[in-house]
Parts: sequence; structure tokens; C-alpha cells
Amino acid sequence: MPTLRLALVAALALGATGLTACDRTHESGASQKTIGHVESAAGDLTGSEKLKSQGKHDEVVGGVKSAVGDVKDTVMDAVKK
Repeated sequence: MPTLRLALVAALALGATGLTACDRTHESGASQKTIGHVESAAGDLTGSEKLKSQGKHDEVVGGVKSAVGDVKDTVMDAVKK
């Protein structure tokens, strides 16, 4: 499964090219959340508790990264006004 994870990370990273810093935080969070969801599903299919657990962890971390991106955007908008 590490190959699947690396392929997903590479594909999602290519889509993040050229984004602003705040967008990268959102993109990074969304990417990690998606990878976590795929890992969790793969863990369910294969019966691997380790992969399922790692997927759940990545989903949570991705959600936190997205929230940080939201805070950054709010601060940047407030500073611009």
C-alpha cells in the first residue's frame, strides 16, 4: 500500500502547483484527508487495522490543516481591510 499512497500524494501535489500559501494549506489538508479516506477504505477491504488506523489519523490531520487554512484566510482578509 505505500505505493498507492505515494501515487496519490504525487497526483494531488501536482494539482497544488502555483497556489498561494493559504491555498496550499487548504490543498494540503484536503489532500491528506482524501488520502486518509482511501487508506481507511483500503484497510477495511484488506482487514488491516494498521492501515485503517493510519487512514483515520490522516483524515483528522487533514481536517485540522484545512481549518488552519481557514484561519489564515480570515486573518489575511482582516489585514487587507
